[in-house]
Amino acid sequence: MAIPLKYNVRSLLVRRVSTAMTAGGIALVVAVFVVVMAMVAGFDSTIRDSGSPDNMIAVRKGSTTETGSAFSLDQFEALKFLPQIRRDKDGQPLASPEVPVQVLMEKIGGGRENIVLRGVKPVAMKVHDKVRIVEGRMFDPALNEAIVGKALLKRYANGTIGSTMRLGRGSWKVVGIFDAAGSSFESEVWAGAQKVQDDTQRGSYYASVVMKMAPGADSAALIRRLADDPRINLQGETEPDYYRDQSVVASQLRRLGMLVALIMAVGAVFAAMNTMYAAVAGRTQEIGTLRALGFSPGAVMGSFLLESLTLAVAAGLIGVALALPFNGLSTAFGNYVTFSTLSFQFRVTLAIMIQALLFAAVMGVAGGFLPARQAMRLSVVDALRRS
Repeated sequence: MAIPLKYNVRSLLVRRVSTAMTAGGIALVVAVFVVVMAMVAGFDSTIRDSGSPDNMIAVRKGSTTETGSAFSLDQFEALKFLPQIRRDKDGQPLASPEVPVQVLMEKIGGGRENIVLRGVKPVAMKVHDKVRIVEGRMFDPALNEAIVGKALLKRYANGTIGSTMRLGRGSWKVVGIFDAAGSSFESEVWAGAQKVQDDTQRGSYYASVVMKMAPGADSAALIRRLADDPRINLQGETEPDYYRDQSVVASQLRRLGMLVALIMAVGAVFAAMNTMYAAVAGRTQEIGTLRALGFSPGAVMGSFLLESLTLAVAAGLIGVALALPFNGLSTAFGNYVTFSTLSFQFRVTLAIMIQALLFAAVMGVAGGFLPARQAMRLSVVDALRRS
């Protein structure tokens, strides 16, 4: 026979101070857990959402990022008419040669940070189908004009339409703002490929080429062709795979966040354990009475475990509520893989909230196990004799 839950709830309410202090500690741990995981989820999603499943990216062999790559115009000309590459209605290949370079951009309020200035041709808007102009117009590739990702507007100066920004050696007039469905492209500035090549003195060299594959194309065969054809000699990878490799920072942040949460959780577990030990010590006569009424030792232990679990889950709900205001909050983080600053939003997902409550439940069980076992082991006679 199980002890009614209302008995445990009443006990928690009677011991308001110790209950509140323990709940506060667990809630704080859960809030930190949710915030860190929301940051990681937002950062990871921003990078991974940059890739389209039907796009292939090619860079110089051995390069891990676009910004560390370079290849000639001849190599691009040799690959753009491969049969695996989709063509538009005019028969032109949907292959976008690009020149992403790291430049310093002035922050609002002072200071500068690395961002990516991406030189592209007009075909890039067809290949990167998530990118669309939401304000203003597309740049003229023959002029020093640029379009700015919307994630940059609240963080950097001179990003509004009509402003002139100083990037690299030149000045660029902002003529448009673009949206990229929350991907990392929203943290970039785009301008004409030829103008970026001139500004960076790269000659006719590109850093990457992004190709939209034809329906039914064999991506593995295209990767082999890019690598084995001596005229091309490039390293190909599907965009989802490429950006998955770039999300290594998110994985490291996740591990760091878990470590911090676990360290804090140890303190919360000891707080819960102390509260439950105090509950056992103050309720020995109650325990004896419950045993005398016919409740088994297992029922007593289960009751105290349930009490600790109830406290922890309730605190977990408070912790999740405390973290919810961070959902959608914009921030920026330096990606050491690309050595540029990436703007993103915190994402408090349902999965993160469930994980947080499970984390709280584990803390509650861990903190209540030993006190519950002690309560179970009390003999009826000894419990009733204690005052």
